[in-house]
Amino acid sequence: MKKLLSVFAVLCFVSITVFAGPFAKFNDMLDYTTQEQAQKYLDNLASDLGNIMTGGSFSASAGLGLNGIDLHLKVNYNKVSSEIFEAEEINELYVPMLTGAVALPGNINILAKYGYMQDTNIYGAGLRYKIFEGKDLIIPSVSIQGMYTLLKADDGINKVDGNNLGLGAVATFNIPIVTPYIGVGWDKTKVNPKSSNKQDLEGSYEGFGYYAGVSVSAVIINGTVGISVYDGYVSYTIGLSSGF
Repeated sequence: MKKLLSVFAVLCFVSITVFAGPFAKFNDMLDYTTQEQAQKYLDNLASDLGNIMTGGSFSASAGLGLNGIDLHLKVNYNKVSSEIFEAEEINELYVPMLTGAVALPGNINILAKYGYMQDTNIYGAGLRYKIFEGKDLIIPSVSIQGMYTLLKADDGINKVDGNNLGLGAVATFNIPIVTPYIGVGWDKTKVNPKSSNKQDLEGSYEGFGYYAGVSVSAVIINGTVGISVYDGYVSYTIGLSSGF
């Protein structure tokens, strides 16, 4: 566990030094434009943030270890194209994320995650329910899930709040050692400017995403590789996990 947290700290440091200040031009972009143009900027930003905020939400819903606890350390690679990120000449972001699941009675899992970008914190919590348990290697286990995620960006000048509601379904193929999964999700993202003169506006975006990946298990240390397609953009996730 300590090793996982140490790696997470290193990844956060890398994200700080390489991709500093993704919202550094936020106020400037909104303050000196029309209401209509600012609304477009916020809606496009919501599209990018929807991809980022749903990152790490989907994974194989196989067993969660002896004590029903599973922790994943992930790095999500995201392509971005909104005008606010382009103003900083940013077209891709790496977001370190720590995700967890805790098994409850009745095939219910509590889900949680925390991610970080420069001056930006991402928090999420939700539930996953397994509605069908696969009986062989061909018929998968099927689960549904919902997660609510908050984003708080504050560099002392530029302040942005975001929230995302994501719903989805995942099919997990219960193959020993190598466990593949596929999923589909719908989400709605909202963005609220908290520091510009356009605080009366709110950006929003609804999107569908498609997800696939594989979890590779070796004793209590597991690896995971995932791919998602959201709003036409492909994102990737790699990570390590520890089941207890």
